[in-house]
Amino acid sequence: MMLFDTHCHLDFPDFDQDLQEVIARAEEAHVQHMISIGTRLKAVQTMVERFAPYPNIFISVGVHPHNVNEEDVTVAQLLEATRQSKVVAIGETGLDYFYDHGDRARQQESFRRHIRAAIAADLPVIIHTRDAEEDTQRILEEEKINHCGGVLHCFTASRSFAQWAVEKGMYISFSGISTFKNADSIRETIGALPLDKLLIETDAPYLAPVPHRGTRNEPAHVVHVLETMASVRQLPVEEMARITTNNATALFRLGDERVTKKGVLAYTIGRNLYLNVTRGCTLHCAFCPKWTSPIVSSYDLTLTGNPTSEELIEAMGEISEFDEIVFCGYGEPTLRWPVVREVAQEIKRHGGTVRLNTDGLANLVFKRDITPEMAGVIDTISISLNAQSKEVYNRHCQPTIEHSYASLLDFIKCVREHVPTVVISAIEGLEGVDIQACQKIADDLGVSFRTRYLDSVG
Repeated sequence: MMLFDTHCHLDFPDFDQDLQEVIARAEEAHVQHMISIGTRLKAVQTMVERFAPYPNIFISVGVHPHNVNEEDVTVAQLLEATRQSKVVAIGETGLDYFYDHGDRARQQESFRRHIRAAIAADLPVIIHTRDAEEDTQRILEEEKINHCGGVLHCFTASRSFAQWAVEKGMYISFSGISTFKNADSIRETIGALPLDKLLIETDAPYLAPVPHRGTRNEPAHVVHVLETMASVRQLPVEEMARITTNNATALFRLGDERVTKKGVLAYTIGRNLYLNVTRGCTLHCAFCPKWTSPIVSSYDLTLTGNPTSEELIEAMGEISEFDEIVFCGYGEPTLRWPVVREVAQEIKRHGGTVRLNTDGLANLVFKRDITPEMAGVIDTISISLNAQSKEVYNRHCQPTIEHSYASLLDFIKCVREHVPTVVISAIEGLEGVDIQACQKIADDLGVSFRTRYLDSVG
């Protein structure tokens, strides 16, 4: 049985004297993962250093609504903080009208900025809401929370609010309050929600569950929240542990990474498996984070050598659990097209779905049209257009081969004849990039278009 405490505050002074013992007790209680939640952006570096020795502890970055008067955080500052290792979420953020420690207008603006940063970074948002249900729902709706996902933590609001949030794709997390004698309405909400949207947490050092109520809380006590939830849903505790842990790993884009001496070759984000096939690239995009920090959803994708097809197939393991197998990693996968094709053929033999993320320069590199070879082995191809003109493209992508932009456009025309789904994309936020003009290129070419966001990786 493995448990996931999705919300605790192990960086608080309450744990300064016995952190190692607290973590040891959590592990003895089968708590596999813990997320120590950020409440002040200035504390991020300290948290990274404090939890570096513990591979099972992750962190979030954000400014609690209580602290917004002290830290007027910007979207850019939040995005910069997400580049730190171990970061799996943004928050906690939200609205607290019960204590009103933070000015309400500042709380609302900070909340919006956190959501915008989460969308740009493709990370979930951890949301605190107390006596502010109407404004919380309105802001989540207006800022399009469904674009990044998130969790309403330590849930005590109305069942209708929880059901609305679930319809938006959000998760609902329950704390030790659910074990309290007078918490019937919370337990009723637990009983009414879909199983695949339930999470457990401690909010340690606060809200210790029965039978520890009144003492300092710690991650090991999350088992009592789990037991309450299992009882309400009339499921074995082991089954509820499996469900809530799977839900947490999906929300926070965690999963098993398949590591060899060459590096991470396969890694999971949500229900997709990603394959890391090369270190090479003919572009030196100024906006690409790999030149400074090749971290995607906590995975370091640095490779010490290019893997063989056999190594990639072994790293994939059982693929039936995944919605898609995606060729997307540190470098440009089509530079190793023969290996990609061989692995993709193996995936298709086992009934898998294949997506290829590419810069669209394979024909230029191989000096021939390779797109017919994609027929039957690639289901979806995502191509980085990145700009509406050669001049803007060259400025941002810095190609090392002449005629890259023209070749990219020609590749799109060729590949649409052989791959069922073709999507091209450009990045909102890059100077000089006209998203509407890029959309028109897609329309003219008869392919789909997707807007990406600057500093959003993974």
